[in-house]
Formats: sequence, structure tokens, C-alpha cells
Amino acid sequence: MIEATATARTEFTSARVVLAFDLDGPTDEALISGEIWRRPGYFTFCASGPHRGVPRILDVLRDKAVQATFFTPAWVVRTWPDLCRRIVEEGHEMAGHGDRHETFYGLDRETQAGILRRSQRTFTDILGQPASGFRAPSGDLAPETLELLVEAGYTYSSSMRSGDRPYRHARVALTEIPAKSLFDDYAAFAYHRAPDFPRGLDRIAPYAPVFRSWMAEIDAAAEEGLTVPMIWHPEIIGTPGRTVLMDEFIGHLVGRPDVRIQRADEVAAECEAEVLRDLA
Repeated sequence: MIEATATARTEFTSARVVLAFDLDGPTDEALISGEIWRRPGYFTFCASGPHRGVPRILDVLRDKAVQATFFTPAWVVRTWPDLCRRIVEEGHEMAGHGDRHETFYGLDRETQAGILRRSQRTFTDILGQPASGFRAPSGDLAPETLELLVEAGYTYSSSMRSGDRPYRHARVALTEIPAKSLFDDYAAFAYHRAPDFPRGLDRIAPYAPVFRSWMAEIDAAAEEGLTVPMIWHPEIIGTPGRTVLMDEFIGHLVGRPDVRIQRADEVAAECEAEVLRDLA
């Protein structure tokens, strides 16, 4: 069971929006098992994120003068080092997402610790500094993962689902920025055959209504002073047509007095200061 202490509450009514991208690339179980090398279609689908999606996304973020957070497996950093350095150079945050997008739940303590150590070493060697944030692949944390994150140098997590306010974990010095699955673009736009994903789904949602639903949630979040982190994937949100709508979506947020677009590490630092002030 994961326990929380004080919850960070904003002092004024506004939504904190984190444009968060899970830059998975061709990682996950197929890479771990080696199966991905026998499925070129699946590989190219996933690799389209770093190859095609991220450059489009960076162009949108630059044009709108906003910064984002990219939760990225260390394997992707090693495989696309120039792209990942570009992300940092353009002012965005690179955060941890495992080494090869491993599911932490079910792994023993030493295996988890090894993944986190390798990931931080990759970030330091290639990007010049370790990651401060972490998002568990699929949101699957083991009971000891939070403690291991702190030991590895992480200061915040954005792994939990269905929350709308950041909080401080009770037993470890770690801020949690929970996200909601409804902001996961895979739920609306992803479909891939062999292997089928999502299993049993045979259609993709119309684009515009999904973006309208996301905006409606942000409108309501602004009234309550909530935090909204996205769970967007470059291979999904970064297709040409969706990029156009993402551009318009972000454009509607920019300049709104009731919305602040922040990187996840900025939200974590702000919330940590709020919690400490409340506890003083």
C-alpha cells in the first residue's frame, strides 16, 4: 500500500498542465525478449516516435514557447543520443522511464535497483546529469520501488493514476504527480496488429472529440486548481494530423490566465515547497 502525507494545494485557482511525453521508442517486453527483431512492423511503429514524432513535437513546443517533460527509457537515450541531447538543449526535461521500459511490479529488489542505476548512469554519461523524475512504465510500481527511486537520486514520481493533486509520499522523500488514464493517447488513438494492441480494439477514435474531452477536463481543473499531466506518446500524438490538433490544443492553453504550463520537475519543486510550508 502506498501512503501519502500532505497534499499540495495551489493558493489560487488555476490548472497546472504538464505536457508529458512517454518517449518509449521500440522498448518494452518485445525488446526485452528479443521478439521485436522478428517483427519489423512493430519495430517501425514504435521507432516512428523518436524518428518522426519527436521532431514534430519539438517544433510545436518551440513555436508555442512552452517546455515539456519527456519520460524516456535509458535504452532510447543510448540509441538516439543526439535527439535526446536536442530535447535538453531546447529547454525540456528528460526524466526516467526504466532502462528498457521494464514493468517494475513483480521484479525483485536488486533487479529494480540495477535498472535504476543503469538508467541514471546513462543519463549522466550522455545528457550530463541524472534524471530527477521517474514514471513507472504502465504505472506499475512494486512496494519497494519508491524507496529505490530515492536511493537512485530521483526526487519525484509521476507513476500513479487517477489523481489530480500532487502529494508527498509518507515514508520516503518523494513527491508524486499522479496522472489520469483519460489523458493517455494510447487509450484513444493506438491500434497495432501482431500483437494486437489494445487487445480486441478495431477502431481509432475521431481526433477532434478526444482533444475536446481533454480540454473540458482542463477547464474543470482550472476551476478547482488541479494538476493535469499528460501521458502522450510521440508515435501516437506525433502523427501529422494529430500534431496539427496538438498545436491548436496547446495554442488554446497558452496565454490563459487560469492555466500554467510547467515541466514536471517544476511542479514537483513547487509542490515540495508548498508541503514543507504547510508542515512547518
